[in-house]
Order: sequence, then structure tokens, then C-alpha cells
Amino acid sequence: MPGHPRRSVTRMTLPEAERIVALAHDGALDRSDESVERVVREAHVVVQRSSMWGSAPGNPARRRMVVVFLLSGALLGVWIVGLLAPLIMAGE
Repeated sequence: MPGHPRRSVTRMTLPEAERIVALAHDGALDRSDESVERVVREAHVVVQRSSMWGSAPGNPARRRMVVVFLLSGALLGVWIVGLLAPLIMAGE
């Protein structure tokens, strides 16, 4: 629904998601059913995110990676502001 946050259809582990994706690729699932299509789509998202972040959803290693990523971005932002602020102040 527009305007509402997207909610996960199911909570699944990485091995479950990989099995569902394999079954979908083999054509063993009836993807014409809307509920099956949602589960397959959610399984694809779980598999893609785990390959991107290097671990399964909810795994402490994945959370740690997200924290490191966000802190690195914040540090880079502060560094850029530190470089640009003297240039902007010198121009006034």
C-alpha cells in the first residue's frame, strides 16, 4: 500500500530462502498464486542481501558490518566538512 512501510511477508532463514529460490528456478512452485509469489520475492531479497552483507539476516556479523559501514560514512562526512569549512570561511 502506498504510504505504508513495507513489511516482510515472512521471517525466514538463509537456508530456507536458498531452498525456495532453488525451487522457483526449477519451476517447482506455482508462481501464479500471489502468496507464493510474495514468498519467492522475499526469499530472493534475503538471498541477495545476505550475499551483499556477507551473512544471514539477524546475524551479529551482519549487524556489526552495518554499524562499521555507518560509522565509516559518518567519519568520512566529518572529514569532508573539516576540509571544506576552512575554505568556506576563508572566502567570506
